[in-house]
Amino acid sequence: MPRPRQRKSANSRKEEKKLKKEQEEREAAAQLAREKRERERKTRMDWDGLPTTGGVPSSSRPVDPDALPEPDPDTKAYFKRISEQIEEMSANGFGKRETQIIVNEDGEEVEEEIEDERPLLLRSALESLSGHEVALAGDHETSVVLEQLLYAMDDFAKRVLLDRFTGMYDKLVKHRHASHVLQTLFELAGETVDRETRGNIATGPSSASADSLPTMSALLVSCLTELLPNLPSLIYDPFASHCIRILLLVFSGVPASSTDPAARSKKSAQFRRGQGKATLGKNWLADDVAFTKEKDGGGKGKGKGKGRASAAEQRFATPSEFRQALQDMYERLDALDSAGVDPATGHALPTASIPGDGVRRAAMHEVAGPVMRILVELEALEPNGGWKAGGWADRVLCGLVSEVASGEVGTANTAATSDLREEYLAGLLRHPASSPTFEMLLTLAPKPVFDALWSTFFAQKLHRLAANAVANFVVAVGVARVDEKQLEALMKELRGIAEERRGEWIDNYRTGVLRALMESASRLGASEAEVSELMLDTFGLRTEEERKLVVPCVLTLNRLTHWKKLANGATPEPTTQGAVLLQTWLKMHSPHNQVVLDSITALPFDSLLAISRSATSSRVLDVLLTASTVPPRALRTFILSLLGHFHTLADDRIGSRVAERCFASADVYLKDKIAQSLFDKQNDLQRSAWAHFFARKLELPRWGRKREEWKAKMAQRTNEEKARLRAEEEAAKASAQPQEEQPAMQKQKKRERKADEVDEIFASAASGKKAKAGGDAERKAKKAKTEKQERDVAGLEDVLSAIKESV
Repeated sequence: MPRPRQRKSANSRKEEKKLKKEQEEREAAAQLAREKRERERKTRMDWDGLPTTGGVPSSSRPVDPDALPEPDPDTKAYFKRISEQIEEMSANGFGKRETQIIVNEDGEEVEEEIEDERPLLLRSALESLSGHEVALAGDHETSVVLEQLLYAMDDFAKRVLLDRFTGMYDKLVKHRHASHVLQTLFELAGETVDRETRGNIATGPSSASADSLPTMSALLVSCLTELLPNLPSLIYDPFASHCIRILLLVFSGVPASSTDPAARSKKSAQFRRGQGKATLGKNWLADDVAFTKEKDGGGKGKGKGKGRASAAEQRFATPSEFRQALQDMYERLDALDSAGVDPATGHALPTASIPGDGVRRAAMHEVAGPVMRILVELEALEPNGGWKAGGWADRVLCGLVSEVASGEVGTANTAATSDLREEYLAGLLRHPASSPTFEMLLTLAPKPVFDALWSTFFAQKLHRLAANAVANFVVAVGVARVDEKQLEALMKELRGIAEERRGEWIDNYRTGVLRALMESASRLGASEAEVSELMLDTFGLRTEEERKLVVPCVLTLNRLTHWKKLANGATPEPTTQGAVLLQTWLKMHSPHNQVVLDSITALPFDSLLAISRSATSSRVLDVLLTASTVPPRALRTFILSLLGHFHTLADDRIGSRVAERCFASADVYLKDKIAQSLFDKQNDLQRSAWAHFFARKLELPRWGRKREEWKAKMAQRTNEEKARLRAEEEAAKASAQPQEEQPAMQKQKKRERKADEVDEIFASAASGKKAKAGGDAERKAKKAKTEKQERDVAGLEDVLSAIKESV
């Protein structure tokens, strides 16, 4: 008789589900691995499948000239195991100077420090690396491990590795995997050169090895000597181009970073994220202070700023030979124009007779374009005045810098060049790969050059450019730099564009021009009312009742006509572009941001709760609570409208952060009101997974026991926060003041003779003009002073009301 069917327990069912899920994950991983191998197989040259000629045996078939030796299977397996151990040790928190209690020979308990195994692991890996550097760098799996080791190597080990690559640079930089190892090594070499230039040269295990090993500076110069003959063609290579970019930055002393978009491609960044290695891209020995100081000479030069935004202040120290090496790179890249041959294809250029044609072709290329951008940026950082006639920027702009310097812009002598410029830059403006070059040119251009670009390529053309899928990003960069006169002309042009055409910008999510327009109006303090009305007109919001829908319409990027067509109960998702528009609108000066504040006030609590619980739309509330342009009365009204709802608001991952920001922005009187409304809901707050963080900041038990003491503590915190913000503002003003005063000091030094009667006449005339021109500035200053007094009075009223409440 068969046994009756027994019912499975809950644990058995869970175990079966777990096993089934693991099996599906393994199958999915195997499928991904098969697809990856298939893609790699398609991209490699099938040397074995080439037909034989004249009966040549297979052993005599051609060999890939750029192929690197493959690593030994045992060595490859060892380094994969090294990578796993690094990840395991980092996950377990090794290297944090942990201690243990042991009993010594006398029977006493003593504290002993646990030895960190990571330096031993690194030393063992470096010993096994010797002789296999090139093979490991060329393998798609071990190259990632080698990058991990690079971030933890000391200066001497990096020099040894770079020395082992000598003679192979031409192959390594063009290799699919080895180029990333070299790129990381060059990036880290900048700090080593900085330390060596300051006299801190790392020593090896023995003095003999240290004396025979060249310095990092000498090794980099040797590497450049090997790459220099093929430099014009290397910038077009998809792998070598990234190494050339890093070398340009290193030789110029600008800190290079693999997080910089110009340094590492998106595909490379995605590959790094796909590896799932937490230690890739950072020093996994950084928390071991003693080992880092011993190997890196105290870590001097660490913590430098990444990118080139503040590169002028944070440059590395470089030796004198680097300046000559950089000039050699410039001279070799000049061959792009003089050769008359396209380095990417090897074909003759039909327009080789036009000066700068090779540079312009490179600037429009997807791979070589970032190299040209770095050259233009480095030229702008030059201490002798930045862009110059005949330089990289001048050639990309078809001689515009020379024309501006000589005052011949738009003359008959430059008609042919102007036609070429208009044709070339129009293509540069609309090409996805080259539009970042135009953005960079607009950002770094001196004011006269920018004015010439704006009047030639953007004025009276925004109706077409702002709707273009690529050009609208470039236009937004230009709008962010306009002056007051250009802004007035721009507003006149935009008001002349039909509402439906402007509405298409919203429908197609092309809002960069409108955002930059509000930013410029806020920065200049001009045309803010016109910009606000233009925004309302673009969204079709005219009447007072319709303007209450500003927040929902702008946040979801729906014009009023489309908003009305939505089905009842439909809740469109907030968009990032819409949230950014609202944040920028709130940062405009009062009363031009009042329409957004009124719309937020008119929202029902359910809609406000939905906004506070979205990672995208909650940023709008953050700006409302922190922006200095929001009037204190509007801020108090918003916080008071949430009284009685803070426990609901805080019961969410994102909403709790909004509630904490509301409490931080409130004055003592409002903080007391918030605590009073939540005192009876302490248990509900403590049971919530998110609200208990908010309750901890409120200190409700103290409020219930010692209310006056709680108020005094909150008032002290508020004063400390205001003092901190005031100190930050003063520090920012102090850092900006020397840059503003420098030209005035230079003008003052130019003239040291005593002023005579003629000088006094000219001085009086100039002072009269300044007084006339300074009227607007004086009125703005008075307005700002009045607003500050109103805020101070409002704050005083808050304090007085809090005192009355306490009495």
